[in-house]
Amino acid sequence: MAIKQYNPMTPGMRHLTTLSTSDLTKKAPEKALLKPLKKTGGRNFQGYITCRHIGGGNKKKYRIVDFKRSGEDECIVKAIEYDPNRNCRIALIMNSHGKKRYIIAPKGLIVGMKVTDSKAGEISVGNCMELAAIPEGIMVHNIEFEPGKGGQVCRSAGTGAQILGKEGKYAILRLASGEVRRFLLTCRATVGTVGNEDFNLVHSGKAGRVRWKGTRPTVRGSVMNPNDHPHGGGEGKSPVGHDAPRSPWGRRLMGVKTRSKKAKSNHLIVRRRSK
Repeated sequence: MAIKQYNPMTPGMRHLTTLSTSDLTKKAPEKALLKPLKKTGGRNFQGYITCRHIGGGNKKKYRIVDFKRSGEDECIVKAIEYDPNRNCRIALIMNSHGKKRYIIAPKGLIVGMKVTDSKAGEISVGNCMELAAIPEGIMVHNIEFEPGKGGQVCRSAGTGAQILGKEGKYAILRLASGEVRRFLLTCRATVGTVGNEDFNLVHSGKAGRVRWKGTRPTVRGSVMNPNDHPHGGGEGKSPVGHDAPRSPWGRRLMGVKTRSKKAKSNHLIVRRRSK
């Protein structure tokens, strides 16, 4: 996908880059697949900020995406659309009865192609099936952790997992992070990798464009006061002053393992992700 650059007509356009929209075939979303999306400002029901750096941004509605892919019908891809709530594209598909759904658009999926949801089927981009039916070496995305729960792994732009092998009731997959993990053979996955892989090359160009997306400014801890952050205080540019960098609440960061030794899924991880 092409990256668009601009002549510096204004300072904010000097370093601005955007993604080409030539792959999109429809601008208006399907009304029946929209849902209101209320803004929280990062606050909980008591009004306290529980997630920092959230606020403002343009209004948007949520697109109801089918992550389960539990239908058994053959569907035709009707459109490739933009989704403001995720960094990948979504595809509008329709079955023979006229029912429409949104799915994550994999790389190589175009309008007019046919996709299927079944236990086993043809190994083609966009087809969803159980891991037991997918041969080794194939790249997959939108993978289930638990059968029937819906895809939770490898859903962002450009990501995918490779099936390395199968042993017993498990399939062994190498995830985008480098982690090698076991998944039940009855878990479903979609063939191919997620499209829009150039998303990480986009440069906002100015702070205002980030505010339009609902992100508030992030302030370094070293420029705060001691009562606001463990890195704060001191004269001029002071060092961290701890054995390791800390979060605003005093927890160690950067390279410190936080995974519980008692996690029930530890036996499913063959190799941890690379640093």
